[in-house]
Amino acid sequence: MSDPLAPFEPSARDPFDLAKVGHLLRRAGFAASLQTRRELVRAGLSAAIDHVAPPLGRVAPADALLQEAIAFGDIERVRAFRVWLALQSVHPLRERTSCFWHGHFATSNQKVLDPRAMALQMATFDRLGLGTFDELLLAMCRDPALLRWLDNDVNTARQPNENFARELFELFSLGRGNYSEQDVRQAARAFTGWHVRDGVFHFQPHLHDDGDKQLFGADGAFDGGDVVAAVVRRPESAQFLARRWLRFFVHPEPDDADVTALAACYEQSGRDIGTTLVRLLRSRLFFSAAAYRCKVKSPADFVVGTVRLLGASAAPASLAATMASLGETWLEPPSVEGWHGERAWLSPAAWLLRSNFVADLLAGRHGRLRPHPAVWFRGLDRPADRARAAALLLLDGELDEPGRAGLLAVAQAQAGADAATAAAAILHAAACLPEYQLC
Repeated sequence: MSDPLAPFEPSARDPFDLAKVGHLLRRAGFAASLQTRRELVRAGLSAAIDHVAPPLGRVAPADALLQEAIAFGDIERVRAFRVWLALQSVHPLRERTSCFWHGHFATSNQKVLDPRAMALQMATFDRLGLGTFDELLLAMCRDPALLRWLDNDVNTARQPNENFARELFELFSLGRGNYSEQDVRQAARAFTGWHVRDGVFHFQPHLHDDGDKQLFGADGAFDGGDVVAAVVRRPESAQFLARRWLRFFVHPEPDDADVTALAACYEQSGRDIGTTLVRLLRSRLFFSAAAYRCKVKSPADFVVGTVRLLGASAAPASLAATMASLGETWLEPPSVEGWHGERAWLSPAAWLLRSNFVADLLAGRHGRLRPHPAVWFRGLDRPADRARAAALLLLDGELDEPGRAGLLAVAQAQAGADAATAAAAILHAAACLPEYQLC
């Protein structure tokens, strides 16, 4: 059996072209302008991977803006800051992976009621989200927002609360069926006294159960750190994470063989997330036909991606509000399971709202377009050429025949309109095609 994670090798028959660059930039980031896509095609696959995943040491975090967002104590400002990071895409894979972890450790300010804690949790994803899972999971078990969200700040030796331990196993590290109720009870005892004081993690020894416990068949006076160390080493954890990553970055229904291959890669890397994901992004599996436009764009993908594809300058707060109206309110996932995504994103109402957002963006009601879409149609008088230009700008030139015919019909209907009006109408039609709803 061939290795699904073997590197993709461009060839004359299967080149690294605009479609593959667009695919990489959508999945490992939030898309990019046609100019950037063309530059990366010329530069080649290795340069494109370096573009989405540069060494973290080269990319300074936006600490000043983070502190500014925190200072106001306003969750809307924190949300706008996260959208700004996605728009800038200084380190696309980092921003994208932080979104993954936000849905994975799904914590909502609706209960936490602490914008500072939510902002710092996201900053932890930025800082550790591409490091080892060992370090990330331990940091999350000490994260004030998550501890409050899952009630561990009331977990004491006298009254153990199992909520945090259960979700740690089920949703964060192992998945259902890979632990027992006894494991949950014992882990809850281990996490007693892991509380929050003055907005930071604080261990309270007098509330901790320091007695012997039995976890996954081992005995000892375990604390929370011991639980994390035991969990990350279990093979079920590697399988669980690999399946989650494949669903997020490659295909909503990954093959078991691909899950096993990625889990092995993760374990061989020393449980290093960044190393694992970069290998995945370079693989034949990632660039396979089955992976191409098989996922539904989330509201963030649609909203931020459209702005970036068009080279627009838009207000992050306005975009965050639009994303919320489409069903994705960052920092307020709907449940501990996060967003279900895929087809759930595409209700009839959401489809109409997506259409309205693009119309408003093209009309300048969300910010300025630089350059204006009419520039992309300069010198193109034939409707067929205008339709082709729109498909290139938003869809890497990849359209099926019904899509091409529909776009051409709109271009023909706009033949007598001024350049700005025609450009807006044709691009709006392209953004409403079924293909454009797919990532």
